[in-house]
Amino acid sequence: MENQRRRQQFVWLRGAQCLDRGAAVHRLDFRLAPSAAPPHKTDMRRRRKFREMAPALTGRLASLVLASACFAPVLAAAPKVPPTNAPGPSAAAAGRKEKKQPGDALFSTNGVWPLRIEISRVNLEALRRDARKYVPATVTVGETVYKDVAVHLKGAAGSFRGVDDKPALTLNFDKFTPSQKFFGLGKIHLNNSVQDRSYMTELICGQMFREAGVPTPRAAHALVQLNDRKLGLYVLKEGFEKEFLGQHFKQTGGNLYDGGFLREITEPLERDGGDGPNDRADLKALAAAAQERDTDKRWEKLREVLDVPRFISFMVVENLTWDWDGYVMKKNNYRIYHDPGTGRMTFMPHGLDQMFEDPNAPIFANFNGLVAQAVIKTPQGRMLYRQRYNELFNQVFSLEKLTNQVNELAVRLKPALASANPHAAREFDGQARRMRDLISQRWASVARQLGQAPSGALRFHDGRARLENWARQDAAESARLDQVQDRDGRAMLTIVAQRETTASWRSRITLTEGHYRFEARARAAGIKPLKDEKGEGAGIRISGTEQPRANSLAGDSDWKRLEFEFTVDGGWGEIELVCELRAQAGQVWFARDSLLLTKLK
Repeated sequence: MENQRRRQQFVWLRGAQCLDRGAAVHRLDFRLAPSAAPPHKTDMRRRRKFREMAPALTGRLASLVLASACFAPVLAAAPKVPPTNAPGPSAAAAGRKEKKQPGDALFSTNGVWPLRIEISRVNLEALRRDARKYVPATVTVGETVYKDVAVHLKGAAGSFRGVDDKPALTLNFDKFTPSQKFFGLGKIHLNNSVQDRSYMTELICGQMFREAGVPTPRAAHALVQLNDRKLGLYVLKEGFEKEFLGQHFKQTGGNLYDGGFLREITEPLERDGGDGPNDRADLKALAAAAQERDTDKRWEKLREVLDVPRFISFMVVENLTWDWDGYVMKKNNYRIYHDPGTGRMTFMPHGLDQMFEDPNAPIFANFNGLVAQAVIKTPQGRMLYRQRYNELFNQVFSLEKLTNQVNELAVRLKPALASANPHAAREFDGQARRMRDLISQRWASVARQLGQAPSGALRFHDGRARLENWARQDAAESARLDQVQDRDGRAMLTIVAQRETTASWRSRITLTEGHYRFEARARAAGIKPLKDEKGEGAGIRISGTEQPRANSLAGDSDWKRLEFEFTVDGGWGEIELVCELRAQAGQVWFARDSLLLTKLK
């Protein structure tokens, strides 16, 4: 009955599109969303009244459109409006396409939801004192009111904001009122998207994971108001609750663990749900299998306790989308579910808001999560990873589809942004364009890398190998990279900063297991260095590692020897060597004949 009333009362405003330069109104179409049930007498009176008011409303809105760059969409989205890009089902749910799932109406809309949250002064003060403790609130969507909704603030180091700023929020509808659901869901999250100004990557990348068969929460968008304060546009996500688990697993009573902030499975992860004993025996079994030294035994043990096909798909999509802050590369932002039906663990991504940021990253980057290392360092796991990478690149990374999705989301979101923050709306075109560019660059890089099959391990003579085949990388076009000769005819790789840059020369090689030293001689002129977690000024390193480089050139420097040591485990590995300049200004020269690799052991 609640859904019928909601469908009858929602009005949909379509056809307003914001273009890059100004606004063009193609059509104003006022109509009541269709309902399968006959209208109630009260609804008939509403319709007659609406028809009488429509001409005046149309004129009023037309004048508002002409007065602004773009107009705010009606703050109600009809659940029955056909979606422009509905989330794709995971492999587990593929056989149940026709069965409606909790939250379908919430996530299949092509609109932006209006959410008004009312919190008393006393409870606002409570959130200021303890942001993670639930307080009661009233939530209104359209004309539907939800009372006693449990609310607390969320977010980690990069995304957390206080309640007086633009806070990220968790809304638990059935914590204080056990039978209360929001579109069939008990919990949702409102992400402030401060680390993704496009507001798109949760939707785009979440869909890629699901299409690869990896359980991932669905997402939509909402305009949020807290009391009398407009907070603006948010990404609305479903929670890791039993309603979510039921879409992907036959049994939902297994243990669900939160990976927390930079925590490994060997640590006491918080259990978010589960009907069984809270002794973490399932996590301990997974950790023991991952730490088995014999690779053949390890592979067999992993297959017993881990959903290996799903995990390899998880690894591949994290790399395809360059989810550098996820489990595979940083043991962060993940959940693990122990499926009682199979006895195996499944990893699921979380926090998909910093994606595609290194489009030229190698497809065999450093794997820092314990389970990721354990899988990739077995011959079977490495072979399946490469095979699955080829499959998923073709299946879930359609360049046309993803860039069209960016365009569709841009049309949807810009009017909503403009209604809450005109300044953000003006910047939004650039954010959407940047997202299209990053996706296109990542697609091109992966296509190139997959087309370059490993040509065999690098050959060493007396423990040393000369490094060739250097390629430019400067996605921002912020530097000039040239191959030149000095006065004595020696070949050089040069980088000249034209503005703030992280440009580099790169060479991809295949190495057998061992410990190596990457060497170079370089000189610098006028370098004003930038410093971050990867290094400072000019220097050398390998891509995809958390190990910062200690070598550095800044200012004016004569020829200096640079070194970077690293280890390759698991039989063999594909490594990308980097000669870079991280600076606001200046120039660096790398002597070609000095670019060497020494195998230490």
